[in-house]
Amino acid sequence: MSSQPLQASEAALETISKYFPIALVDTVFFGALFNALEALGFKSDNSIAIVNTCRDELARPLSNSFDKTYGNSFNLSGIAGIVTAGTLGFKAAISHSPVSEDGKEKYVFFGSTHVAVDEKGVEGLVLREGRAKPSHACGAIVAIKQEIDSNIQQDGVVHDDNVEYGILKKKLFAKNLGANPTIFELTKATCEIITSDIEDHISKTVDPKKSDYVVITGVQIHAGRLGGSWIPDAVIDYIAPLTSYVVIGGERHELKTDGKSYFPEKTAA
Repeated sequence: MSSQPLQASEAALETISKYFPIALVDTVFFGALFNALEALGFKSDNSIAIVNTCRDELARPLSNSFDKTYGNSFNLSGIAGIVTAGTLGFKAAISHSPVSEDGKEKYVFFGSTHVAVDEKGVEGLVLREGRAKPSHACGAIVAIKQEIDSNIQQDGVVHDDNVEYGILKKKLFAKNLGANPTIFELTKATCEIITSDIEDHISKTVDPKKSDYVVITGVQIHAGRLGGSWIPDAVIDYIAPLTSYVVIGGERHELKTDGKSYFPEKTAA
């Protein structure tokens, strides 16, 4: 029996490749990533995973992957993966890290939003267990796309009954999205916001003299393999990495992938 992972439909893969030069089946991505991080000294007994994803149940396997590798992760998740925990949340997360004998701490930061593409290549649609028809992913990003298409005037106000969605909208509309961005383009812009926010919070909370850390961000893609109704393996999850690097001893090393493994590359400070 072949050990190769299942693949999404050709139409789904074609849509993914238009936006992301690299997208790996999630099991391949995490296998390669965790092997590389272990070789760099990030292990279950000395590191804490600090995970920021969408709250959607389809994103749960991301947290589960880190839990299996590093033990229970610190959950920073928000709608569409937007960062809302603030510096206090980051300070709390890093204060839970194991401390090595030399006093060093190790943090694995992971941030992600998500998007779907069905077996016909249509953006934003995914089959969910127990539902007869496709639904949206990410629902918040699709809602913003619908507001754009309907020319709804934006007031920039974050309302108390929709705080995270309001923050996401405000930050997305602050970017140059063009006249008619696609769902995938909005998703990629959301991931850029998540990356920027994580790095900003790290700069305010993490002391590189007493800690080493990893920053991994990307887009989780639910890609259709089969049409009709939901069955196991009807949807295949991919990860399109946006940012991947480690900071060890205050020096940053990019993490490159060849699709099979990750390896560090030193970057000038």
